[in-house]
Amino acid sequence: MEPKSRREKLNRSSFKATLNALLGMSYTHFPLIMPGVYPLVAPLIMFRLKRRGFSNCRVEVSGTGLIVSADR
Repeated sequence: MEPKSRREKLNRSSFKATLNALLGMSYTHFPLIMPGVYPLVAPLIMFRLKRRGFSNCRVEVSGTGLIVSADR
């Protein structure tokens, strides 16, 4: 078993990871794993993918962040 503080750190979302996912992430290879991203930004990621011409977009919330899938 891992120490409790390490487990809490692995499951924690961060503002920096969320901001990087919204502004600096390139959506070229899927599935895309975004650790530490808040689940509330999933609709924004979907909107961004749709505006860029992707179809069959899906964002799943996992224990460590988000998993993004899409097709061109």
